[in-house]
Amino acid sequence: MKFPYCQHRHSTPDPQAPALEIKGLGISYSSEEKFALKDFNISVPAGSALALVGPNGAGKSTLFKAVCGLLPVRSGSIRVFGHPLGACHHRVVYLPQRSEIDWHFPISVLDLVVMGRYVYLGWFNKPQKKDIEIARDALKEMNVEDLADRQISKLSGGQQQRVLIARALAQNADLLLLDEPLNAVDVSTRQTVADVLHKIKAQGKTVIVATHYYDQEEGRYDQAIYLKDGKKTSATPGVAELDSTHKDCDCN
Repeated sequence: MKFPYCQHRHSTPDPQAPALEIKGLGISYSSEEKFALKDFNISVPAGSALALVGPNGAGKSTLFKAVCGLLPVRSGSIRVFGHPLGACHHRVVYLPQRSEIDWHFPISVLDLVVMGRYVYLGWFNKPQKKDIEIARDALKEMNVEDLADRQISKLSGGQQQRVLIARALAQNADLLLLDEPLNAVDVSTRQTVADVLHKIKAQGKTVIVATHYYDQEEGRYDQAIYLKDGKKTSATPGVAELDSTHKDCDCN
């Protein structure tokens, strides 16, 4: 299971700056590959909710990984709460698609959620009682507190998604990057996730969601940005184009 950490400073967010500001961003997975994201610009006000909409391969996951420092920036700049990448690392949480997680890794649900606290602890410090309590509160928020001692390999798809969001909540970040949080989950989980995201936004936090379901969620966002082939587009993706991506996939 990959949960990378990097050397970073815990800088205080600039209250006057956007939560996320990107100018001329270019990203590729190697120096010889074509750009997966090119000439991308965006400014997301703090406390807002933004939907990133587009088919697989559009660049949504690439953007999230770049903001988290998991992919090198080939061109342009990324600033988070007014600071360059890394300065507010603990203020950003990235929730990957479920298919990117090794669900056979031998840990409990509570252990997975406590990992959301590691950004504050560092590499070699053990979680304290407070961290455990925060993790349990996050599980309760997602209505899965009864699963705390269960092995993650025993979870259903909807339970997996709830636990991953609980892990994101445990970090108590100000900018949440959620990659397909409503993909291939049951109706109950979709409603729970939607309610929690509404509560997060009401707390003044910023939420950016990559989604294929914008037609069903339009009222939950302040704005939407459509992506295709690594670029912003003013055209709304066709229904057939988005429908073909309604499945677990980590290829975007």
